[in-house]
Amino acid sequence: AGVVLKDRVGERSSRQVSVDDEDVLRISALDSIVEVSPNLTVWNQVVRYGSRTKLLTLQGWNAAGPGMRNFEFETGRGFTPLEVERAMSVAILGPEAKHRLFGAAPAVGKSIRIEGKAFRVIGVTKAKGSQIINNGSLDDTLVIAPYTTVQRWILRDDALEEWMLTPQDVTEGQASIRAATRMIALHDGFQPDSETAIYSADFWDSFQVIYGMFFAIQFFYVVAGLVTLFVGAVGVMNIMLVVVGERVAEIGLRKAIGARKQEVFLQFLFEAIAVAVSAGVFGAVLGWLAVRALQAPAAEIGIMLPDDPDPLTTLSIIAAMGLVAVVAGVLPALRASRVMPSEALRAL
Repeated sequence: AGVVLKDRVGERSSRQVSVDDEDVLRISALDSIVEVSPNLTVWNQVVRYGSRTKLLTLQGWNAAGPGMRNFEFETGRGFTPLEVERAMSVAILGPEAKHRLFGAAPAVGKSIRIEGKAFRVIGVTKAKGSQIINNGSLDDTLVIAPYTTVQRWILRDDALEEWMLTPQDVTEGQASIRAATRMIALHDGFQPDSETAIYSADFWDSFQVIYGMFFAIQFFYVVAGLVTLFVGAVGVMNIMLVVVGERVAEIGLRKAIGARKQEVFLQFLFEAIAVAVSAGVFGAVLGWLAVRALQAPAAEIGIMLPDDPDPLTTLSIIAAMGLVAVVAGVLPALRASRVMPSEALRAL
């Protein structure tokens, strides 16, 4: 929320836009919006458990808040609407906040104190790690409580200066923001097009820029991969051509004792496929070992690497190597199948 300015007076006679629970309910009833939650942030709150005292960020949401922010639970659960309505003293801990307060001990069911007020821990979220929007792992260090509880016991103020909403279509965030602004303007007495009354941010705008960067990076990887596969195919083809030249006598002997062209062709084609697929499997195993070796150093600088390789990606790599081998092995196999026995036997 912002301020409403009077014409030709400016900030000397401005008034604060006041958003309350009824406004949130009106916004949530709009067809273009799925969920709405107040978003109260209180920085550097003193949180205690036993002899441990930590400074942590306290977040106040309603029951929909954790789901809107894509939080998943390692243990315990989220808020219920009744707990929010009654401003009950319950809290959810991010994994890093839990570790700082409890170490390896379980936290659910235990009681912590925030600014002297006791809160019962009902859930611990899964680690989110580094994020695009929040630099570092801020979400992992949060203490989350019902916004009504934060208003009553921490802020001692019913004002809702900030809230978050989820539109029906993520690409229509600006339209949803305009609809919410019109609803608040209707009940708070200001013009919907006021630039200072409501400040808003649509994360989809940022995501579009980031997705464009990701697309450019992926396109570069695809082109680089295709070039690499082409170079690899040429390499396999040249090696197999050399092999065919060195084994002319063997080919001639096989044909002299009754081997058909198709058999010779399939022999050299399968050899090319075996070489390429073996290289693909070796490369996949080497890559997996490298990822496992780099997990701990990467985690120290905030980069989360996967524990195990994606099976579909691994199979795709091996299949691509096999396809390259088929394409690269056809010409050498054809040359081998066309070797004349009379000419080949002269090399014996």
